[in-house]
Amino acid sequence: MEQPYLIQQAQFSDRSDRKGIDAILAFDYMGSAEFEFGSLPESLKRIRENINQYMYSLYSINDKAVTIFCKKSELSEILNTLEKLAKKEIQLKERIDFPDWLNNEKHWNDHWWDIDNDFMFWRENKQFEEKFKQLIEGE
Repeated sequence: MEQPYLIQQAQFSDRSDRKGIDAILAFDYMGSAEFEFGSLPESLKRIRENINQYMYSLYSINDKAVTIFCKKSELSEILNTLEKLAKKEIQLKERIDFPDWLNNEKHWNDHWWDIDNDFMFWRENKQFEEKFKQLIEGE
């Protein structure tokens, strides 16, 4: 796994007028071309092609529960990555508000998606997770 560079942020959403993952996530405009031109669908396609290798894991950082969706073989590396992201020790293409949420500061997003390494993490939310499981495994 590469060090994260492109992490897309999103808010939980319930938009019945949308299809697929867009029905449950409202994506933040990240401001760089690297996030455009099909990057999200390409990552989602790779995830679905390898869905049998993926798992869900609950992890606590700063007393906040984070759900991680990743390849089983990469979980320990991703936990280390999340700790570094929390401390702002990784330089990303665009700023994310994950550390802000962890530190009870102003934030807008609930969900973060590494579109190069094909893993996601979000503020624990059972209702979102159920919808996510149906979409990721069913489409």
